[in-house]
Amino acid sequence: MRLFKAILLLMLVVSIIPTLMVGWLSVSHTRELLIRDAQELAQERVKQLRLKAESFLEDPTEMVVGLSSVPGGFFTLSRDTQKLHIASVLNQRPEVLALTVFGADKQRLPGLQAFAVHDMAPSAVAEHEERARALLDEGLTGVRYSDVVASQGGGGPVVTLAFPVGDPVQGYMAADLTLAGLRQMLAQERVGSTGFAYLADRHGRLITGGGDLGAVGDDVSKRLPLAHLLKQREGTPDTELFHVGNFGEGRNAVVSAYSVLPEAGWAIVSEQPVEHAYRQVETMERRILLGLGGAILVALVLAAIFSRNLTQPLKTFIATSLELARGKFGVEVHLKQKNELGELAQTFNYMSKQLLAYDMETRGLYESLEKGYLETIVALANSIDSKDAYTRGHSQRVGDVAVEIGKELKLTERELRQLQYGGILHDIGKIGIAENILCKQSRLTDQEMATMREHPAIGDAIIGPVTFLGPVRACVRHHHERWDGTGYPDKLKGESIPLLARIVACADTFDACTSTRPYQKAMPLEKAMEILDNLSGAQLDPKVVLALRAVLAQRGVRLEGHRQPVKLAS
Repeated sequence: MRLFKAILLLMLVVSIIPTLMVGWLSVSHTRELLIRDAQELAQERVKQLRLKAESFLEDPTEMVVGLSSVPGGFFTLSRDTQKLHIASVLNQRPEVLALTVFGADKQRLPGLQAFAVHDMAPSAVAEHEERARALLDEGLTGVRYSDVVASQGGGGPVVTLAFPVGDPVQGYMAADLTLAGLRQMLAQERVGSTGFAYLADRHGRLITGGGDLGAVGDDVSKRLPLAHLLKQREGTPDTELFHVGNFGEGRNAVVSAYSVLPEAGWAIVSEQPVEHAYRQVETMERRILLGLGGAILVALVLAAIFSRNLTQPLKTFIATSLELARGKFGVEVHLKQKNELGELAQTFNYMSKQLLAYDMETRGLYESLEKGYLETIVALANSIDSKDAYTRGHSQRVGDVAVEIGKELKLTERELRQLQYGGILHDIGKIGIAENILCKQSRLTDQEMATMREHPAIGDAIIGPVTFLGPVRACVRHHHERWDGTGYPDKLKGESIPLLARIVACADTFDACTSTRPYQKAMPLEKAMEILDNLSGAQLDPKVVLALRAVLAQRGVRLEGHRQPVKLAS
């Protein structure tokens, strides 16, 4: 699992980091391009609006100024001809609401004033003349425009222009121009979904425009783009200015561009909320982020699949190797990959088969050797039993009964084999006992009994040098130890007596009771088991005695009526 995580992490690092870097560079570069495109769009929009505004203002202005350049001079014409020229301007340019001619003394010349009857009230004509006189008092050297005012008839904003005629000055002309068409044009101008454009004079007062900015003449100088413009114009009021950029912060931030109409000094401004102006930027970022998320997800899935395809066979190799290590030779790894892992699996399977062949050969040799050992052991045991006709076959029977008890106690195959050997060899030490004592038909004296009790230690000494029989030594040395600790040769007690020795002791006692000896006849099984029950907890391990009884029950041995020695099949 740790290797899977390591490979998965490595794959993710290798795939995701470049993806994130490319995504970040793409977002950064594309964001700059889109922001620049949005600002260039605002710049181009303002340029177009300025051209339109200049056209709205210049066309009627040129028509009015054209009166000063009539052949021979306007003031050399007859009064009727002058009136015709004035009427012609009003008829041709509906933007011109009123036109008044002043003398060189700045007084209105009688009869040389005309105005659109349907568009101007008499009071509006008086206001027109008042604005014209204010311009004349400023000392004109060319065309000059007044501040924009709202028309009384609701026809839109109105501006008054005045200019001198002749050089030297022969008189002056003044005209009122309606900016209704300009207002309509700005109102229809679409700056995105929520932006707008507007026109302001040199003092920061509204002339006309879209949006909810207020009425003509309202102060809009606090709006950030216009405030920036007014600050830039300080000291250089007649300089043509242009600027585009972001203004403000947070929800009030706008993308704005502004430009100045040089003739009138008005500012044309375009505003659009940043969140709407840069919506393409947000859309692009969202799409790139979604693409990055998809790429990362794909990388994660592919990395997981690759890691699994690499680590899963390794898990199979590990599990199979453990089986091989536990001795299950011949086990194979089944992989369908046709790569290095597949080749490794084929090599592993070949090795496992070779080990199986070697194991089978070794097992045959081992079984042959073990059979030779067993035959040697049986021969040793028979040599002991042959000294006494009454004990002939005793060692073999003890080994068989001990194995049956061991099976009931769920011992391993290795422990059962040790029981078999231990049962056969438990009396091997009697080789060192004199035959007159070993074969004596009557009861042994105390000294002879002491000599007889030396056979467990003698047997331990005999098989001690044989490494193969090392685990059997406990059976040989301790099969006469007692559960209560009064046995010999080491007076071990209870669980301190090795289990295999306790089993051999029980089997030995059972066979002694059920076979004929010089000092007793073979007992019935009922009597033998009664004696073993009495010895349980004193001489014998109660658990082992119960196991022997269970063995007899499982083999279907009926305890009633038996008088012959019993041999249990292993």
